Amino acid sequence: MRLLLIILVLSVLAAACDSTAMPTLPPITVVITAVDDTEALNDAVAQALTETAQVNIHATETVLALGGITLTPSLTPTLTPTQPPRPTRESTPTATFTPSITPTPTFAPYLTNTPAGVPAETPGWVRVIHAWPGTELGPASSFDVSINGEIIALSLAPGGQTSFRQVTPGAVEVALREVRPGATEIVEAITPPKFNHVIQVSAGENVSVILMESGLDAKLVTVREDASPLPNGMSRLTIFQANPQLFPALVVMPDLRRTLATSLKPDEVIGPLDIPSGSNYLVDLYDAANPGALLTSLPPLTLANRVSYLLVLAPPVGDEITRMYLFDSSTRLLPGEVHARFVNVATDAGALQIRLNDQLQFDPLPVGISDIVPLSTQGSTLVVLYEASGQTAHLSALGPWSNADEQSSDKIVLLYDTPGDTFNVGVSVFSLNAPRSAINANVRLVHGLPGVIPLELQMRPLRPQAAVTPVGQVPTATPIGGEENPWVKVAEAAFKGVSPYVARGPQAYDVRVVLSGTRNVIAEMPKVQLLPGATYDFVVLPGREVNSAQLALVQPRAQAAAEQGNPEAIAEAVAATLTAVAPVNTATPTRISSPTPTRTPLPTNTPRPSNTPEFPPPALMVDPAPPNTARGSILLSGQGFLPNRTYSIFFDNALEAAQTGVTNADGTVLVVVNLPVNLTPGLHTVRLCAGTCPGSGREAVAVVNIAPPNLTPTATQQP
Repeated sequence: MRLLLIILVLSVLAAACDSTAMPTLPPITVVITAVDDTEALNDAVAQALTETAQVNIHATETVLALGGITLTPSLTPTLTPTQPPRPTRESTPTATFTPSITPTPTFAPYLTNTPAGVPAETPGWVRVIHAWPGTELGPASSFDVSINGEIIALSLAPGGQTSFRQVTPGAVEVALREVRPGATEIVEAITPPKFNHVIQVSAGENVSVILMESGLDAKLVTVREDASPLPNGMSRLTIFQANPQLFPALVVMPDLRRTLATSLKPDEVIGPLDIPSGSNYLVDLYDAANPGALLTSLPPLTLANRVSYLLVLAPPVGDEITRMYLFDSSTRLLPGEVHARFVNVATDAGALQIRLNDQLQFDPLPVGISDIVPLSTQGSTLVVLYEASGQTAHLSALGPWSNADEQSSDKIVLLYDTPGDTFNVGVSVFSLNAPRSAINANVRLVHGLPGVIPLELQMRPLRPQAAVTPVGQVPTATPIGGEENPWVKVAEAAFKGVSPYVARGPQAYDVRVVLSGTRNVIAEMPKVQLLPGATYDFVVLPGREVNSAQLALVQPRAQAAAEQGNPEAIAEAVAATLTAVAPVNTATPTRISSPTPTRTPLPTNTPRPSNTPEFPPPALMVDPAPPNTARGSILLSGQGFLPNRTYSIFFDNALEAAQTGVTNADGTVLVVVNLPVNLTPGLHTVRLCAGTCPGSGREAVAVVNIAPPNLTPTATQQP
């Protein structure tokens, strides 16, 4: 302890000898007075603390001054430390964010549209799309397309589509037969199909059968579209992924700030989506595994008002990431509407803006044919604007149409230049109202090539009338062309005009357009398959290059397929055959006629009984008769047949008799006939032949209406 005191004294002496050491602190005297006042006590404590702080501050300033640091004078010479601000975090009841154009999964998903129900008897519509460009070994072949055994299109190339074909709801067979590259022959129906697909078509729906890549080959897939009517200002979009080479994609429409799919893979469908109509819609594809990596942006989309579209992603050609095909699809109509297409041939005006009833329809509409849109038969206000300047080029009314035929016919609205003192755009409207035919196709020409003389539409069949093939030999296809197969003039029309409809046999044709009176071919369309009862409008348009032309085909939306065994078709075919084989009787005068009066009536030496037929013409009746329906069996009654002859009963075009019997002595027949089980619901023909048919026998035809399985047949009235 003594040693510690000595050390402490020595330390104090050493500090006193050092002139730079801190000066001795002045004594502090705190007077404490014992009082009984709490407030006075608190003031005394505060004063003592303040004086202590001032002494400490004075000492600190002295030390800093000795070290060469001078503080800036202030009213309160204090060094109060300032605490750094703590990071604060705003909180709200719900998390909020500012949406950005950067596509992230935070974009709200776009809800798909649920198709509306329709009556069970509403027909369906089927088309075929070729979305397979081929493999590294070469491009894909073209195909001849058949639906339910009937060829509807020839040489369908990659990126092409057939027109919609109306079918009865139920099972539908689609077959594709390959056409060899450079072939000049027709693929016969007996050739086995390369692709064959049976689909189920519901009432009132649009079905697209798409040929897409699958490994080193291809396959057929089915995409179902919603055909329900659209309101004004809305369009419908369905997207199908047919590109196996594309990574799973995050599909975004940034203009709508919507995510369409988070991981779109091959064979998958987006939609149908009902979105506002407009132009220059962007569709961006991002890598689903890395949403920040943009794969590609599709070309901008222009979606017309009240039009349905199918967008198909196909394998790329060249340096593309993916190829895109956009096909328009018509929807069902509201009462008092028809389908229409606008055809812009105003090359001087260029792209046009079309407004119907003050609603933007096309913006812009380039030179060519528009998508198919609904048009009111009660009348619409048409405003055509120059797309570049927005100035009005035409203002008129389309319709109204009061004729029943016009109210059910699709329209073509032709827009053309009318140069003069005041430059304007002219409008002509044509109805696709061809005469009804159950066995022939109807063809006409629409001239839309400005500044060109009248044009001729010429056609020639790809194969002439079928020749008889010897037994044991395989029929061969007839090559196209040759002197034995000349071109035939079918129709002629002047600019902004149309020719009358001309009937043509349902087969395949080459079609071309020439300048009237010359052999100068300006446009052609090879391998066009004409179907019975269908309508074909060939439209001549300005081509993509200057002073060129192109030939386009426009067909009505509502075209029913001809049914086998249709009584109307049978009657028309019989009438045409009788007209064709009827001899031409030309009266040859043997002497010069004179005004000698003749007796009336002329005397005749022919006995009356010889002018009367021995038997009345045969007649056949069915009970129950259409429109009443039958199931199981029917009652056939006939008269005017040969007596005591063996008769046979046939249904439709069957070669085997369904039932046989013998006519009565007076040539009548009364028999109950059991209906074949393979008859489909609807109208069918029943034929009774007494004797040898065709030949010396006598036959008659009647119509029977087969009831659907879920429909109670009409009760037969009892006597």
